[in-house]
Amino acid sequence: MTTVSINDHIVHSALKRVTTVATLPVSAMRIMKIAEDPTSTEDALLEVLEGDPPLAARVLKVVNSAFYGRPRQVGSTAAAMRLLGVNAIRNVALAASLNRLFRGGRTVPGFEADELWTHAVAVGTAARRIAERCRGIPQEEAMLAGLLHDIGILVAIQASPAEFASLIAATSRDPALSFAEAETHWLGATHEAFGKALCEQWRFPDALAKACGHHHDPMTLAPPDQRLPAIIHVADVIAGRVGGGYTRSVGRDAPADGVCELLGLGTADLADIEAQLCSDVEKTLGLLAA
Repeated sequence: MTTVSINDHIVHSALKRVTTVATLPVSAMRIMKIAEDPTSTEDALLEVLEGDPPLAARVLKVVNSAFYGRPRQVGSTAAAMRLLGVNAIRNVALAASLNRLFRGGRTVPGFEADELWTHAVAVGTAARRIAERCRGIPQEEAMLAGLLHDIGILVAIQASPAEFASLIAATSRDPALSFAEAETHWLGATHEAFGKALCEQWRFPDALAKACGHHHDPMTLAPPDQRLPAIIHVADVIAGRVGGGYTRSVGRDAPADGVCELLGLGTADLADIEAQLCSDVEKTLGLLAA
């Protein structure tokens, strides 16, 4: 058996052992299917949102936030859909659904699922700012990828709680031990591998799966696939530098060689995003709260 097949076996065995993490809310899954079906209509998506008033309310809350800078408030999901389009509404709805998923995760000594959610929000918020500057990737897609990037950690903690507790204890004792090394030792695979597999199981777009699976090494991908993972890589580093939430998994304090050049980001861009991130995160946490 090859190393790759052993890794695949570990990852897919882990997915079989999870329950809560592996299941998105029904409305979110329906929205995902509608958005990916070219024959679907806006009416189908509107029907799902109208059948889930709390989710529709959260979508409108985000659409009417400072993120979009609308001169007038959008009063209905139908109007929001006309303004933003199906894909943007899909991403906003999924982002709103993730709050419950992350915050319901288990805790172990030295690790709180709430702290992981705070870091995810920081990365999603920074990713949206980066996408706003470098173009080419929709801002809502960048934000959703940032929120999802560490979801493999939730898979690991639910599938192998004892091993995950040992991993957290080891990284707490030894600052020189990288999170990835500890994951490989105690879990047999990294959170990137778990996250990518979960996105594939959910039938998420390939770009989101690659962002989850390669946010630590975006330049190893083929050039057409690098851009979104590169955005998440930079956002992860910025969020790690700012602190707040669980940042031990970031693993570095500067972007990898070539990533900023790929995105056309300069030192001033990174400094600006970092300077406003704490304020942005506080606002985003409130927006995405159930």
